[in-house]
Amino acid sequence: MVQKHTESKESYQELESARAEAKKGYSQANIKIDQALLEKRLAQSQHMIDLSKIHVDKKWLGALFEAYVAVLKKSKKEIAKALEKLEKGLQRKELDLEILTKKVFSFDKKYLEELAQKLSVEVDDLRFLGLRLGNPVFELYADKLKHRIEEGKWSKGFCPVCGSSPAMAYLREDDGKRILWCQFCSTQWSFMRLKCPFCSNDDQKTLRYFFTDEDDPHRVYVCDRCKRYLKTVDQRKMENPEDLDLVWENLSTLSMDLVAQKEGFISPYSESKTKNKGVVV
Repeated sequence: MVQKHTESKESYQELESARAEAKKGYSQANIKIDQALLEKRLAQSQHMIDLSKIHVDKKWLGALFEAYVAVLKKSKKEIAKALEKLEKGLQRKELDLEILTKKVFSFDKKYLEELAQKLSVEVDDLRFLGLRLGNPVFELYADKLKHRIEEGKWSKGFCPVCGSSPAMAYLREDDGKRILWCQFCSTQWSFMRLKCPFCSNDDQKTLRYFFTDEDDPHRVYVCDRCKRYLKTVDQRKMENPEDLDLVWENLSTLSMDLVAQKEGFISPYSESKTKNKGVVV
């Protein structure tokens, strides 16, 4: 579903519109943060929350699911069968949207594979759906917390809000600083350019990057030590740098993922949970 769907910028924009409307309509009463635990974790230089433990309103999730299905059925008829299977799974209560969002966040491979087999869909379909459904709520938590992130004070390679590894990065237009991006809660934070965010390797002999065109703003940074890669956008080379949309950049550069994986490198979010996770909410 993901690869077929993301060929269309128009359908992506419609999905984004539905996501934005759903985010605005989510009840703030559902965003609950234990301040005492938060302060404790901040004092210990740990990330702030564990999104796999939060409650996500199921009625709200169902409405957003229906909105997404309406867009995808209209724009991508070739995935209609997969969507129908997901709808039937939801009706039969084989698919729980709240559990799915959390299992995608925690990268529960076994759960996703078993559910995909039960519903006769692809694991990538479930990952795409879980990510798109969970993101608006996870963003709301991050919106309440990211003011606590001081520029340059968080030096770790995982998200200061939810503990996830970065899905992409960009080199900032004004100073070239590398900014990492979390695909789950949309948090951004700065990180050293000459260091691997996944294993902290700073040996320049084992860190490199490749690109398809020198003038193209897209690069893939790779670490020969941990075999991870990170797609990166050089904002300074963009025609309209102010229009940077990392969700779209991530989806529209799937060919770069394929090249990196063909060379033996591992997706940055295939096993990205850190050992530093802890419950705050």
